[in-house]
Amino acid sequence: MNSENPQQVNQVVLAKPRSVVFANSKGGVGKSTLALMASLGIATQHPNSRVELIDLDVQKTSSESLRRFENSRFSVLENEDFFLNSGSPNNGNLINHMGSDFPYSTTQKYIVFDCPAGNEPSRSTFLMHCDVIFVPTSVGDADVFATLKYLEELRQLFGRQKKNLDGPPPPIVLLPNMVDSRDEFNELRNHFTNHAVYFGKPLYYAPVFRRAFRSDENDTSVATLLRQAKPYIAWLTKIIRRADELPQTPKKLFQL
Repeated sequence: MNSENPQQVNQVVLAKPRSVVFANSKGGVGKSTLALMASLGIATQHPNSRVELIDLDVQKTSSESLRRFENSRFSVLENEDFFLNSGSPNNGNLINHMGSDFPYSTTQKYIVFDCPAGNEPSRSTFLMHCDVIFVPTSVGDADVFATLKYLEELRQLFGRQKKNLDGPPPPIVLLPNMVDSRDEFNELRNHFTNHAVYFGKPLYYAPVFRRAFRSDENDTSVATLLRQAKPYIAWLTKIIRRADELPQTPKKLFQL
């Protein structure tokens, strides 16, 4: 995997691995596609970074597709110790892993979690130790309903775990995904107006997203996706790399 910008000089130096998660209880909202875009985006645009994708979905959509891109800077990690016998996340092992791998020399490590459908915040306390929680959603009624419920479950988790954190809980960034128009984007924003979360840039629908995990000759589909979505990927990776620079936790929906 070659860097698209070998002269990158605006490299963020962090004190520990930066961990982000793409999560929602609802399936089909774009978690795996956005995890793909984020992990490959960082790996290709920031050559002094190492990226680790951890797929917590039993279907392994992300890990099986992206393993072919592994090299010294990009890896797909599967570890049975990350799960309990019940299939739920092993929060202790995940939290320990997120704080490991020190010290660094010239590379910065990013950990990208792809959570499965049915993710329950009450059983996923590792979410509290991530730097950003991305919650993708679309404008469909079922997706909006599930996302509203998921945000409430995150709020409850934050309330229970607050005493176990040294600082504020991680920021939540809603990602409006696969919208068809500006009107749909505005409609989706209205659904979440009173929620104290960040609202990201819209990702408008394009047929290329249906082929994001296709393993075709010369990886044409993935290359096309990365090229067409380059401005969005640049925005998403900037949020990840500079998560500590987000404005103060909002009291209501805050448009990024």
